[in-house]
Amino acid sequence: MNLSHPASFEKETLTFLEPFHFSGHQPSLEHIAEISRFFSRLPYENISKILKRDQAAGLKRFRLPDEVTHDHLAWHLGGTCFSLSYFLCGLYSILGYQAQPLICHLNWGQNNHSAIAIEFNGARYLVDPGYMIFRPLPLKKSNVEARLSAETGLSLRFDPESDEYAVYTFRKGQFVRRYRFADKAVSWEQFSSFWDASFDLPGMNDLTLTRVEGQEMIFVQGDFIKITSPETIKKFREGNLAETLIKERFRIPLEKLEEARYVLRQRQL
Repeated sequence: MNLSHPASFEKETLTFLEPFHFSGHQPSLEHIAEISRFFSRLPYENISKILKRDQAAGLKRFRLPDEVTHDHLAWHLGGTCFSLSYFLCGLYSILGYQAQPLICHLNWGQNNHSAIAIEFNGARYLVDPGYMIFRPLPLKKSNVEARLSAETGLSLRFDPESDEYAVYTFRKGQFVRRYRFADKAVSWEQFSSFWDASFDLPGMNDLTLTRVEGQEMIFVQGDFIKITSPETIKKFREGNLAETLIKERFRIPLEKLEEARYVLRQRQL
């Protein structure tokens, strides 16, 4: 599929960036991180993707930066990893950085996640809006840790035998692998084929939302809720509370939630 470079959406990207202000030295790693954190106002959510899935085919069902920007301004929607990575790659490119997509492998399959490699001062870094990795992690073929507190954080490990990296989260000495990837160039045509295939992944069978708010990460899947901070993890299973969080913390109108639920019910018939 002929997917254009995301920097072609310059007008929409600049509209999204209008509230962004950065007073420090640029270009810099801090500037890259500030851009990522600003971009994090777009939540990870598959409500919009579920609604779009049966409306069109091929490129027409991709939520490109113009649609993502419109839907965020109208309903506080965001996107899933492919639409977010595509948009953020274009945003970085427009601001003068070299960024390219990465295709990653979640534990349960292949080519089912996307992230971003960004170059700066001759080095490469990982940024991942889908997994809320907004501060760049160096891709230097060694192990790297980024601590959120004394006992929690992210670990990026390199395996020289497979020439792959793996991303882990850790808490109190317990490490959980989230995904793995090779730092290899992916064309936009290849990216689009994996994006198209993502509409049929198991993760599209239930509503899933994630966002970072201050020091908290809020995760909602169906009626399951997990709120993670550097100090605590709180888990709940309650449909009414999930709706309240989506309305109050994500600020997504409940009518959009009901539309997506209706689509899921229809697909199960």
